[in-house]
Amino acid sequence: MTPDLQSFADEFLASQQFLLGEFSCQQDASILLHTFITALPPGGMTIVTFEAALLDHIPRLDCPFATKRGIPTLLKAFFSWCADSGAWPPARTWIGWLDMLEKRYLEKFREDGSVKGETFKKKYTDVSRNDPCPCGSGKKFKKCCWGILG
Repeated sequence: MTPDLQSFADEFLASQQFLLGEFSCQQDASILLHTFITALPPGGMTIVTFEAALLDHIPRLDCPFATKRGIPTLLKAFFSWCADSGAWPPARTWIGWLDMLEKRYLEKFREDGSVKGETFKKKYTDVSRNDPCPCGSGKKFKKCCWGILG
């Protein structure tokens, strides 16, 4: 039997343990927990699927570095709640997995919060003077928006 982690996450987020806790990612906790849970394949959690979700999927989330840095603490609190409340006692094993992987998770980030090992991809295409203007006017770039840059 696999646990319904989505409903457990909702119960945890309404619990006193969460509401009274101090998490650096508290305002984004719902999104973070649900994102982590959906990154797991259906059919149960193994150390391999847990590691993939934590080390491959979560670091690439578009959120502030302080939030990303707080995810292990949030997950530990969630897993502790699952085990202590009786919702899913085997979640205590997940805390051990998280302890093993936390250092590797935090090492994935540079000091500026970007993820190590990712290739930077620009989100625009180069426009030369004689190309059509990207504003959609139909004019050449040099006759349209080129002057805005200067």
